[in-house]
Amino acid sequence: MDSVYEKILEYVQGLEIIDTHEHLPSNEHIWLSTRREEHYDVFKEYLSHYFSADLVSAGLPLDDLTRVRDADLPVLQKWDIVEPVWNVARHTGYGRALDLAVRGIYGLDGISRTTIEAVNAAFLASLKPGHFRRVLHDLSHIRVSLLDDVEEGLDSIEDFFKPVFRLDSFVLPGSHEKIRFFERLTGIRMTSLDDWCECCRNTLEMVLRKGVIALKCGLAYHRPLRFERTPHAAAEAEFHDFLTAIKPHDDRAQIPVLGVNCQNYMMHYILELANQRGLVYQFHTGLQEGFGNHVAWTDPSLMTNLFMEYPEVRFDLFHLGYPFQQKVSALAKNFANVFIDMCWAHIISPTASIAALVEYLDAVPFNKISAFGGDYLFVDGVYGHQQLARENVSKALAIKVRDGVFGVDRAKEIAHALFYTNPARLFQLA
Repeated sequence: MDSVYEKILEYVQGLEIIDTHEHLPSNEHIWLSTRREEHYDVFKEYLSHYFSADLVSAGLPLDDLTRVRDADLPVLQKWDIVEPVWNVARHTGYGRALDLAVRGIYGLDGISRTTIEAVNAAFLASLKPGHFRRVLHDLSHIRVSLLDDVEEGLDSIEDFFKPVFRLDSFVLPGSHEKIRFFERLTGIRMTSLDDWCECCRNTLEMVLRKGVIALKCGLAYHRPLRFERTPHAAAEAEFHDFLTAIKPHDDRAQIPVLGVNCQNYMMHYILELANQRGLVYQFHTGLQEGFGNHVAWTDPSLMTNLFMEYPEVRFDLFHLGYPFQQKVSALAKNFANVFIDMCWAHIISPTASIAALVEYLDAVPFNKISAFGGDYLFVDGVYGHQQLARENVSKALAIKVRDGVFGVDRAKEIAHALFYTNPARLFQLA
C-alpha cells in the first residue's frame, strides 16, 4: 500500500465532516414509523435508491425489482431473483457503498448469498431509536447534515440536521395539493401571477425564520437548466391560462404544465429574492437518479446567464455536474459565486471523482470545493458513501503529493478544508 496515501487516509478517517446534502426523513420517528410494517426487509430499504437503477441497467426487469422490494418473500428467494445482476453491478460505486455500510455498521462481510439473511436480521434489529445518531454521528463522524426539501417537518427536525428548502413548485407546480399547501402556509389565494409571486416571497420569509439555511433547485429532472429572462406580460398571460385550465378539475387530477415563459419568469423572481438575501442556492447538475432521463438538460454551463445576473447568490453546483465535470471546473474558476459540491459523486463514479478532484486542485482555488454529501434516502447508505468519499479524497491528494505539488501536511490541511471548513463557511455554520 502506498505510504503517502496511508498517511493521508489515516488523518482523513479521523476528521469530523459536514454533509452538504441528504434526503433522509426530518426525524427518526418518521423513519421508524414507515419501516415497521409487517413485510419490511433490507431489500426494500437498500433498493429504494441508486443501486436499484444499476440492477435495472444490468438487465433486471422492472416487475422483478418490484417483487424484490415489495413482495412478502423470504430474503433468500429474493436473492435468487437479483443475484445474477447484483454480482455484475456490485463493483459500481452504488454497490460498493452498500458493502461498506454492511461491514462498517453491522460487522458482516458485505452482501452475498452467504450473508444476506444475517444482513437482513441485523438491519431489522437496527430499527429502533438511536440508529440515526449512531450511524451519522458515532460511526460517520458527521457534525451536521443539510437536509433537502424539508416542508412540513421544519418544526420537528433532528438537531443533527439543517434544513434546505425547495421553491421549485413555484416554477413547476405539480399538483393541486402543492398549490393548496402554499395557500394554507401563507393565507394567500392564487388568482394572478402577482399573487403567486407574493406567495413565493412570503413562503421564503417564513421558512428562513424557521431555520432554513439554503435553497435547492431540482428542476433539471424536468426541464433544461437554461432560464431566459422573460417579460412580466408573457408570464402573466401563461399563468392566466394555467389558472383557467386547473379550475374545473378535481384536486386529485393531474394539472397542466405551467408555460415555459412563466417558468423562466418565476425562476428569475426566486433568484432575485435569493440575490437580495445573499443566499446559497444548491442546484442539481449532471446525472439524474434512476434511468431514462435527459442528461443534456443538466449541463451546468446552461446556467451561465444566472451566474452573471445574480452575483450575490452563491451557486453550489451538485454532483460535479457529472458527466460535465470539466465544465463545472471552468465555471468555478470563472465566477466567484460558483462553488463545487461533490455530493453523490463518489458513488456515481469513484474514479471520476478522484480524477475530477485532481483536476480541480489544478484549476480552482480549493476553498470553493465541498467534498461530501451523502444524498441518500436511507441512513445506512450515508455511512458507505462517506467512507468511499474519504478514500477518494485521500487518493486524489496522494497523487498531488507524489507529483510534488505539496507535501503530506499540506494535503491534510486541504482535506480538512474540503470536508469541513469550506462547507462551514459557505453555509455559515457555527
